Amino acid sequence: MARTTLLAAVAILGMALIAGPAMGQRNPPKKANKYQATIVQGVEACTASNTTAPGLLSTPACDPVVPSDPGCLFDNKGQGKVLAKAKDDIKLQAKLSKLINEGVQSCEGETICALASVRTTSDACASGNPCTTVDQADLPLGVACCTVQKGKCKIKTTVNTSLPGALVAGNRSEFIIGRVGLQRTGAPGVSFRAGLLLE
Repeated sequence: MARTTLLAAVAILGMALIAGPAMGQRNPPKKANKYQATIVQGVEACTASNTTAPGLLSTPACDPVVPSDPGCLFDNKGQGKVLAKAKDDIKLQAKLSKLINEGVQSCEGETICALASVRTTSDACASGNPCTTVDQADLPLGVACCTVQKGKCKIKTTVNTSLPGALVAGNRSEFIIGRVGLQRTGAPGVSFRAGLLLE
């Protein structure tokens, strides 16, 4: 009986090893080549709550709201979007409109650049195996920048144009995208973030 039980356990273990994922195995999806988001105003994190947000969870919150960059804001008709498409390179586009400066003037002539928090998994690493990078928090995307003109700012570039050599041709890579933002040069915080507006 013990011998039969042992043989059965060995057989089950063998099947699990054959059927289960191998260590270091990657199973990327068939298609994941587009990222698209709308842009909201960047705000500072709440670190010392003095109220609660509405809703079932009554989350601790801070009053007042503190913009991350009070020097460049949307007006009440402002909007923005960001788009990335991947193939051999990653095409980047971002667009902002109706920007103002402290409610009075547009932040005309200011430079705004793209950044993202990413975690990358690549097929061909120095070890000869697939690997995952250390998280890159708010990584500036090189010269993916625009200058505000008439309250508008538009970025259109690729990752390898902005950061030459950042992406290696033929090396399949996946990017887990965390925070995406747009930051005015010299701003105390990230001016704009990818997000949603519930009305």
